[in-house]
Amino acid sequence: MSELSNKIKEHLQKRIQENELNNTEMVEIIDTVGMYLNLKTIVNYATLENISYNGVLSRIKSGKIKEYELFGVKFIISNK
Repeated sequence: MSELSNKIKEHLQKRIQENELNNTEMVEIIDTVGMYLNLKTIVNYATLENISYNGVLSRIKSGKIKEYELFGVKFIISNK
């Protein structure tokens, strides 16, 4: 992790621990980061790319794209 990302993470953790952010604000932060990542579930990515679910799995297996698991859900980052 870079120095900047560590500072951001530490700052965010401190603000959360000190109850300076409510749930709505934390969800807005997650949503903002997800927007920049162009974070999509596998199903949504398949729909947008006009391929099947298995087609997405094939792309993952071949290394063309990578899946990430967040909150127990698998996502594709498509911020090409």
